[in-house]
Amino acid sequence: MHIILIGYLHNLGGIQTHSHWLAKGLTERGHSVEILTPAPLHGDAPGLPENPPYDVAEYRTLRDIAALGRKARPRPDAVIVAGTGWKAMMLALAIKGARRRVFFEVMSGERGGFFDPRLLSRFGFDAIVGQGSGVERKFIREFGWHGPSTVIPALPEPLEVVCSIPDAPALPQSPDGKLRLGFFSRLVGYKGAGFLIENWDRLAQYADTLDIWGTGSAQDEFARAITAAGLEQSVTLKGRYPGGQEYVELLQQYDLTLLPTWGKEGAPLVLLESMACGIPFVANGVGGIPDYANPYCRITSGDISEFLPLYEELASSISRSEIDTKKLQDHYSANFSYDRLVDQWERFLLSELPDTIQGHKS
Repeated sequence: MHIILIGYLHNLGGIQTHSHWLAKGLTERGHSVEILTPAPLHGDAPGLPENPPYDVAEYRTLRDIAALGRKARPRPDAVIVAGTGWKAMMLALAIKGARRRVFFEVMSGERGGFFDPRLLSRFGFDAIVGQGSGVERKFIREFGWHGPSTVIPALPEPLEVVCSIPDAPALPQSPDGKLRLGFFSRLVGYKGAGFLIENWDRLAQYADTLDIWGTGSAQDEFARAITAAGLEQSVTLKGRYPGGQEYVELLQQYDLTLLPTWGKEGAPLVLLESMACGIPFVANGVGGIPDYANPYCRITSGDISEFLPLYEELASSISRSEIDTKKLQDHYSANFSYDRLVDQWERFLLSELPDTIQGHKS
């Protein structure tokens, strides 16, 4: 197959990570892959992957889009857009001869105003893919999609490929049974770090410490809240978290990761990364998060009032050494590993649409 992926590839982020690893995985299986990326956004330094095994071309202007649309290339078997920009959507429509045009919803599925670029999906696209079941359903409602749709998760950085992942530690790791909690996300209000700070008294019934990893616009606000509550010995803002092997080793220092987000979510990759390392999580079940459900973690129905009771339930089980972390890693391997996700995308691209879609027609 010849496959064209359209999505921002510079530097780090969910779309960049997914696009790179999907292109790499499909290339390794013998397919021809080309990524078309916007030039670096304003304030962004160039940061393309070094020596990728797939082709890369940049566009900035409408003239660039027209040139890429006319470019001589093998007839694309699929053009897949990941993102929300007008130029990306127009470029997908400008590429001549594509057998299939697909929009991959990596956001929450929620419409962003009257003139949302994703409305172009209704004109010339053959299918949509949501990165979670909730995302797919919301996209269908919000954008009036009437064609084929299905669900395939986005690819995270495959820790099992780029790192050595030890067997998960037995939990709890502390001899006294008290837990070490981790939060990994952007520091903005809706991701929920402030919620954890405000509710430290309940978290502390089972835990000694909470480390908050990430950066963002609410960082100073959270620092003030920690100081005002006198929690400096228990709750710590740790800054940007590392990648690769150092990230694996960091994740496995915790007994439980927490993500009480209530905003516009797709399917946060940090939960997959926690699973890959065998560390259970509690999350608020918005967006595509419910698709990550398994017996070793806890996910709310989307109501944040359920978060703390589910935390207490899971923390109690961990304190009694009842959580099998190896089985959590096995669940990740069977459902969300690099090979598994590339398999799903490859099957989707190779199949005829009526055979591929899993009954998800509106």
